[in-house]
Amino acid sequence: MTSRRPQSLVLSVALVIAAVSSSHAEDRATAEGVAYFEKHVRPLLAKRCYSCHSSRAKKREGGLLLDSREGWSVGGDNGTAIVPSNANASLLIRAVRYTDSDLKMPPDKPLSEDEITRLERWVQMGAPDPRDDATTENLPRDDPSDPIAGREHWAFRPLKEQQSPLVAAHDWPKSAIDSYILEQLEASQLRPAPDAERRTLVRRVYIQLIGLPPTPEQVAEFLADDRPDAFERLVDDLLNSPQFGERWGRHWLDLARYADSNGLDENFLFREAWRYRNWVIDAINADVHFDRFVLEQIAGDLLPHDSIEQRDRQRIAAGFLVVGPKVLLGNDAKERRMDVADEQIDTIGKTILGQTLGCARCHDHKFDPVPTADYYALAGIMTSTEVMEQRYMLGQQRLMERLVGLGSDGEQIDGAYETYWRERPKLQEALKNAKSALELLKKGDAKALETFAKQHADEVAEGAADTSHTMEDRIKAQEALVAAREAAAKPLSIPPRAMTPCDGDAPADEAIRLAGQFDQLGDKVPRGFLQVVSDAATEIPAGQSGRVELGRWLTDTKSGAGHVAARVLANRIWHHLMGRGIVRTVDNFGRTGEAPSHPELIDYLAARLINSNWSMKDLVRDIVLSRTFGMSSRHDDVGHSIDPENRLLWRAHRRRLEPEALRDSMLLAAGELDLTPMDSSVWYLGDQATAVGDNKNRRRTDFPCRSVYLPVIRNDLPELFDVFDFADPHTTNGMRSQTMVATQGLFILNDDSVMAAAEATARGVLAREAPHDQEALVDEMFERVLNAQPSTDERIELLSFIIETEKRLTSEGEKDAKVQAWSMACHALFASSRFQILE
Repeated sequence: MTSRRPQSLVLSVALVIAAVSSSHAEDRATAEGVAYFEKHVRPLLAKRCYSCHSSRAKKREGGLLLDSREGWSVGGDNGTAIVPSNANASLLIRAVRYTDSDLKMPPDKPLSEDEITRLERWVQMGAPDPRDDATTENLPRDDPSDPIAGREHWAFRPLKEQQSPLVAAHDWPKSAIDSYILEQLEASQLRPAPDAERRTLVRRVYIQLIGLPPTPEQVAEFLADDRPDAFERLVDDLLNSPQFGERWGRHWLDLARYADSNGLDENFLFREAWRYRNWVIDAINADVHFDRFVLEQIAGDLLPHDSIEQRDRQRIAAGFLVVGPKVLLGNDAKERRMDVADEQIDTIGKTILGQTLGCARCHDHKFDPVPTADYYALAGIMTSTEVMEQRYMLGQQRLMERLVGLGSDGEQIDGAYETYWRERPKLQEALKNAKSALELLKKGDAKALETFAKQHADEVAEGAADTSHTMEDRIKAQEALVAAREAAAKPLSIPPRAMTPCDGDAPADEAIRLAGQFDQLGDKVPRGFLQVVSDAATEIPAGQSGRVELGRWLTDTKSGAGHVAARVLANRIWHHLMGRGIVRTVDNFGRTGEAPSHPELIDYLAARLINSNWSMKDLVRDIVLSRTFGMSSRHDDVGHSIDPENRLLWRAHRRRLEPEALRDSMLLAAGELDLTPMDSSVWYLGDQATAVGDNKNRRRTDFPCRSVYLPVIRNDLPELFDVFDFADPHTTNGMRSQTMVATQGLFILNDDSVMAAAEATARGVLAREAPHDQEALVDEMFERVLNAQPSTDERIELLSFIIETEKRLTSEGEKDAKVQAWSMACHALFASSRFQILE
């Protein structure tokens, strides 16, 4: 049971809410904004606006130009067209909304709601526009999309053998990693921070590797272990823990834009997406090497197999291509086909290569060496792959995700499967009502049965409602109806299914789409890969999509993109362990992204990854065992004055717990976290994933499982995820935002699940020690929640608060006053920066 919180607690908790830097969002704002403009805004302006508002047009209506930043900034006859970050004050937005009778643009036909939303979002982002902007200063003077010249860009250069640098403080480095860090620190006259305290280090490594804090017993065990390799042994134990895959699998799911529903216009449930989620977790735990990890996700359904089990695993892995969001209704089938391919290309490009390939759909890339021909060479592979199939249901055409049976002959799913799951909530409700009527009959409550029958006539058998029959016959009639309802609600005995793609009936090359328009065809382009990292054209076997060849090319270090992929992956691993990437724009290694702060180090890590046969666990282990990982986050005035952003890593970065780690840590402290892996967490939902219209069934978040297993419904994320910057499941996201807003503090203060966890933690603490030893109880509470020991002043202050609160609650007649007082203290610790911030 949870109770109200007095004002004094609200005030005290408000004082300890974490002050979290929002620098992550600043790091990536420019690159993400430019990518958004190139993908969503420039094509729209070119299609609907340039004919009247560009320097190439014969007329410049209203004196307004929209083909340059200066054009919309200066504006036309009516003034500035766009006010960055203020859509409502922007004339352009007012015009396209058609809300002003005197200002409607385009005049021939209004934009669609989706197109208006894109423009509004762009303006709210600050209207990032690289045209005639300083972001073009780093571009080559010649064609920036030239793939041959583009090979000089740092990200595309072949890896070279690295020599560990010589440093003055030769006794500080434990590994080559430390030498690369120390070299730059010494060049800037900086010193590395001292080693972190062992308590700090054990909490850090537990959360970074498995997403959970250590228990008080685990902390005590590590502190008592004085062997020289104690930390190394602990790291190996954590790498081998099943919880490692749950933590690091979630990192990959951010990139894979994983969700349990489609989102967008028709938010259909992805009933079997959980199989892909669990495949990722299992693959990370098994240390499936990254080259194989990628290949199975691109082409797992096409690979040879030695067993049915292997075949099924590979099919599930290929769900990577299927789980993305799609516009399902209201667009041309050919347009939909190109949009699906674009989403897949964009995801593969950012996730594996750190490239914004989607920007080349309408024209040669404006910044990076990706001509439009390369984009459509990849598009041919994707459009030769089927990820959806058509269904006719409820009298209208709908598109459903392609499902394939596992453990069977692989034939496509029949309509009975979806029909059953769509109707299952109604069938279960009918069964429940039929059983209720049977109970009323057995109790002999005639009046209640009569009332019930008026509300649920279909669930009371005709013979059961007939009072002329004997009670025995009436009960038998109702029992027969219950049996019929049970049979109808029973799950179908069909093989399990998985979301997986397949090659189309007639794989073929694609034509370039002029200005990105699906129905404006240019020259055909042979299917293939990016020229900037390809030595020769790849032959795609006849009758095949080319996905197998693509999956291999992505990590091919001899004639493919392997060196690029290795840099991107190494940087992602560094980012997750250290708090910032060596390249801070983790999804953009192009010219609009940032250059690496330690170029030799990222190449060393990439080479180390390749030389270990692409073992992700080996690279994680190397980094965690470095002295750099083990530094304190202690502030230093000199370091801050020289390197205020800590780009050179003179100390460890402090970072806030992700929402998953925040929730799991609270449940662990409360003793209520269930570590059992979970399958589907959306089995109770119908065809429509969100509660709209007649559908009142909504996703649940009350499972005691790890947060990685909670439902991820696009447009309806769990409240905790939404408030604490969970990854947007509509798109690839390698670096989550880190915001500091009032709603986060309010959530921690007022959410029922947080208060319930605080109360359960308090009850657990009170059950551990003798009631008279209250100082020991405070110590136990600190250990459970913060993995720390309170100072004398903290112990006295907190104990004083607990005693005074218990007295006040007792005088007010509050039940369980002692538990509630300790619960409030636990709640305050959950709200503190010491809990929410990882040192």
